[in-house]
Amino acid sequence: MTGTKKDVLLDQLAACHNDLSWFPTFLDSVKGITAEKAIWRKDDSSHSIWQLVSHLTYWNEKWLSYFNGKNIFVSIGSNNEDTFSIQEEETNEENWKSAVNKLDSAFLKFRQAIEESPESKLDEYVPGYPGDCPWWGAISNLCTHNAYHIGQIVLLRKQQG
Repeated sequence: MTGTKKDVLLDQLAACHNDLSWFPTFLDSVKGITAEKAIWRKDDSSHSIWQLVSHLTYWNEKWLSYFNGKNIFVSIGSNNEDTFSIQEEETNEENWKSAVNKLDSAFLKFRQAIEESPESKLDEYVPGYPGDCPWWGAISNLCTHNAYHIGQIVLLRKQQG
């Protein structure tokens, strides 16, 4: 590792995705989870594993879209709680595997986008973002966000036994 911003961000994304390091990866955290366990909630005020995967998918795809220049950052007018939404009537094994694959794909695409971008892009400011936010800062915070929710997934697994 040469220690560039790109290297650090790629390492952070890999640690969250599938490169076991200091904490369980996303793929390790959901390995062997059934749809039934994925929708389990400790109580009405907590999220399920599936809801956490939905939330992470939303934000990783959203920030990837911004990074690729497909959308300019605008403050979402919706409630963040909406990003945890899943269709209860569609909670089956096939859809659970699809949800896992969708986040897996988002991680892979984000890593590829960073690998293919010039290092200088990471110092550019996120267009439309309130305040001065360079890409390296936004992606670093996204990785921290990913790690936080992956930790919640691990905790939910432990609570289920």
